Amino acid sequence: MAAGLLVVGTGLLGTSVGLALRGDTDVLLHDRDPVAVATAAARGAGRSWDGVEPADHVLLATPPAVVAEELVRLQRLGVGRTWSHVSSVQAPVQAAAQAAGAELAALCGTHPMAGKESSGAQAASADLFRGRPWALCPSAHTGPDALAAVRSLAERCGGVPLELPAQEHDEAVALASHLPQVTASALAAVLLARSAGQQVRLAGPGLQDTSRIAASAPQLWVEVLSANAAAVGPLVRELAGELDRAATALEQLDRGAVEDLLVRGNAGRALVAVKRGGHDRDFAVVGVSVPDRPGQIAGVLLAAADAGVNVEDVRVDHLPGRPSGVVELLVAADTREDARAALAAAGWAVLP
Repeated sequence: MAAGLLVVGTGLLGTSVGLALRGDTDVLLHDRDPVAVATAAARGAGRSWDGVEPADHVLLATPPAVVAEELVRLQRLGVGRTWSHVSSVQAPVQAAAQAAGAELAALCGTHPMAGKESSGAQAASADLFRGRPWALCPSAHTGPDALAAVRSLAERCGGVPLELPAQEHDEAVALASHLPQVTASALAAVLLARSAGQQVRLAGPGLQDTSRIAASAPQLWVEVLSANAAAVGPLVRELAGELDRAATALEQLDRGAVEDLLVRGNAGRALVAVKRGGHDRDFAVVGVSVPDRPGQIAGVLLAAADAGVNVEDVRVDHLPGRPSGVVELLVAADTREDARAALAAAGWAVLP
């Protein structure tokens, strides 16, 4: 009897898929690095593949440049019935698979819009895909069984399937994912010239949030950006134009131009979904000051749960050298005051 899923590539995404399916699917794990497989297996993502055992579905969680090669190699072994990959750029991978002679009817490209700045099996999480869009990018050759298999996989991992053509996907992620990476990296690179003056010691949530993904693996992103350069390049130039105009406005003390940028920024931010289609206007923040000692975040969340408050997201703001920090809970806007009252009644220091 075939296993349910073979995951090839036990990095962040591959291991997270295995963890998400734990208890639901018999998952086999394979990677060119045996240590990576051992780490993923030890975390409960599945069991090591022996190189022979078949699986109903094979998921390639490898770098995009090697997907076609691995796909053809494993298809020739007759390992799986249907196939998918999780490449962050879809159109070039589709073209490479076709050129390599892959069985295209059994293949459907996918891309879960979830990730972290950290990588590897140790960074994986069973909840990584929960509530996140999961792009399904069938080619003109993809058969119904392959499309159904990847839709089921996305749903069982907690993702929200969204079907769209590969080229449309690549243009969308250029704006939604690849431009933010370039932006964060450029911002963080500016810090290098400022470190001697120790200005970065004053860094707060603004700099922390906007530079977070600059910690991502350079080797991975060089490949991703190169594969999608035609879509990303014009966006980077557009952003550079906005920054250049902002610099001119500041040099000339043109308050109207500065305000125009900030107002348009507000409008653009309002287009970005915060959670499952919800936007900033749908949610509100409840801040709680907590002592810097173990168990405080868990205590706040437990008090919220006891009061029936649905916490959509959590952010922790801790300044080095301070005896306390702030836990910010994202709640539905119409429940903010009830949440504040409940947490205050439970003895927590709710901020104004």
